[in-house]
Amino acid sequence: MAVLWNHPPGITDALPNLKMVVSMGAGMDHIEQDAHIADNILRQRIVTLALQQNMAQYVLQHILSDYRHQKAYQQQQFNHQWQVLETDEQMPTVGFLGLGELGCFVAERCADLGFQTIAWTAQQNHPKHRCFHAQAGLKKVCQSSRYLVVLLPLNEQTQGIINQQSLNWCDPNTVLINVGRGGHVNETDLIQALDVGVIKQVVLDVFNTEPLPEHHPFWNHPKVTITPHSSSRSDVTQTAAQIVTYFQALTAV
Repeated sequence: MAVLWNHPPGITDALPNLKMVVSMGAGMDHIEQDAHIADNILRQRIVTLALQQNMAQYVLQHILSDYRHQKAYQQQQFNHQWQVLETDEQMPTVGFLGLGELGCFVAERCADLGFQTIAWTAQQNHPKHRCFHAQAGLKKVCQSSRYLVVLLPLNEQTQGIINQQSLNWCDPNTVLINVGRGGHVNETDLIQALDVGVIKQVVLDVFNTEPLPEHHPFWNHPKVTITPHSSSRSDVTQTAAQIVTYFQALTAV
């Protein structure tokens, strides 16, 4: 068994008895992109409870900051202004692009707090979170979501899925949160959309180039919130336990 993360392609060629590869995180793109790993090799990923909880905390932190007017109340305090900004409007919709183990866990936590939840998936359906598929489904989720959370695997079908077309489907009050991969976003299209008010705000934890280059326009854009790929990290003990479980199952065969 080989445990891999952003490994050099072909590194497993030196392991003739290899039966399983395990991704050190929830993402599998680094494994899927390695043509040296044969199709008959078992593939697993690490998705611990700590990873799920951290991701839910991150997403909800940014949703609630906007929904509960955190910045506006801070400005009101500075101005010595007393005004309630909450209304009796229906709870807004959080749309998920991707509803895997992480996406489903985060969607459940959003639903627990009263948010409406929908998702765009390849084929999957869910009894609690209404799912939409194909191009028409992507348009529906973009149009319907106040908060749009990207938690997709990165592949040929999802590369650059946040682009001029999908952004134009969004409501001007949409907040985009990308915690998937930097490759999901066409950065040029996103900056243009923010500049002209196509969407309200974006939270980015992942980027095409990491660390983000010093002179990248995201750094100083007033509608962009940046974090250094820190949205979710696994607990070491839980990760080790899951790796041991995979190994024990493999050796028991």
